[in-house]
Amino acid sequence: MRKTLLNASFEESNRITANLFKGAPFWYDTGGSGSQKIAARLFNIIPLIMFSVLFYALGVLLPMNTTAGDVLYGLEDIWMGIGYFQWLRPILIFAITTWSVTIVINIFPKSNYMIQRIFGVTILLLMLLLMFLALMPMALGMTLGAVGWVGFSIICLYGMSWYLDKLSSKIQSLKLELYRELVVSSPSLFSKIWKFLKKIWLVAAMFMVLNIVFFRIGMWGDFTLWSFVWIIGGGLYFGILVATTVLLRMVISDYYFAKYSDQYRVLWKVSDEQWFGKRKAKRLAKKRLKEGK
Repeated sequence: MRKTLLNASFEESNRITANLFKGAPFWYDTGGSGSQKIAARLFNIIPLIMFSVLFYALGVLLPMNTTAGDVLYGLEDIWMGIGYFQWLRPILIFAITTWSVTIVINIFPKSNYMIQRIFGVTILLLMLLLMFLALMPMALGMTLGAVGWVGFSIICLYGMSWYLDKLSSKIQSLKLELYRELVVSSPSLFSKIWKFLKKIWLVAAMFMVLNIVFFRIGMWGDFTLWSFVWIIGGGLYFGILVATTVLLRMVISDYYFAKYSDQYRVLWKVSDEQWFGKRKAKRLAKKRLKEGK
């Protein structure tokens, strides 16, 4: 059997799976969406409405309003970069709809805690996806307007290489914990690419600066100092994306919890009330009492 990230046995998965009922790290908490209480799940309707409006405004309405930059001195040409992200509109609307439907379905009771946990993690991941889609026009669009297509391509190349290198490192680290041995001895392709890009970062940075000031290849409008400010937008966007790799451990941990839920319930000594909720636990207790008589 191949030793992949999702192929570990129950005993091996114990090494990375946190006890969700006792001592789990705080970032494993999915809030009201993972709660067994219907009131907590119902409360999610409020942030659903708030964030849906915010995500729609940032990801759909903002790219459509390409003239808003005219009132911002020095940002007219940079603002035009946001308009290139209008293609996100159907994707973002579909993602908001999916997220909304999942939250509404989540209001209804589930058969056990494992199903409830899956809904909680799914809602969290969908919200993160929506956040990155909604921030893309503002962060990457303004960066595109600031540095042009050439500089934008360089920033995206560095950003995605950084992200994939971190993700690959996290995967290898989790495999090492699962199997207590190095599954892959040689560096990944992403690690090699990122290592090379780090060596030539100064050359890439100097080329972007010279292109902004002198060459203007793939750029539009006149030179403005705002271009150097909005380079940061792309860096921050990919920095936040890299930060989300810390959630990989939680996702894999929950995958094994769902895969071996019965075994983990016994191992963690989970009560009927914790697993099924108060109402079903009472029914089971009455049923056992009758059977005992």
